[in-house]
Amino acid sequence: MSLDITWKKNFYGISWAYEKDRLVVSIVFEDKNEAMTIAKEIEDWSDKFTRLTIIEKENDEFAICCYQDPQISKNNNHLGLFRTGMRQSGGYEQAKPMIVEKPPLLQIAYAADVIDMSTYEQISRLVPMRKCRIISEKDLKRQEYYYEKTANSQN
Repeated sequence: MSLDITWKKNFYGISWAYEKDRLVVSIVFEDKNEAMTIAKEIEDWSDKFTRLTIIEKENDEFAICCYQDPQISKNNNHLGLFRTGMRQSGGYEQAKPMIVEKPPLLQIAYAADVIDMSTYEQISRLVPMRKCRIISEKDLKRQEYYYEKTANSQN
């Protein structure tokens, strides 16, 4: 059985929301079929073995890496979500203290028009992230961030 993760990187970006006393990280797709396929996949993730890692980069950008530990997964498709090149300003600065305080929930969203928030549609259930970490790019050298390093190097 392969423990490799297939990284989905072609989503538009993320949006931050606050629901049920928790931060919600919405992964926003512009393709509804793709959003629905990925939503089906993450809805089967075990709430105990989900990971969300934010990698702060030196150029005032950050990357987001989200996956279920493939060693635990009952599914043979190991899917992960990864995107880099997002700015560490605005929404991220407000979300960071909430992420540090309590792991966020994850959801998949679809936007017919990413500029118009009224076109956003929640596609998946809210998936709890068991382990949530904010690290610097230098931390990727450590073995515990093997999957994050793999996703980052493929980008």
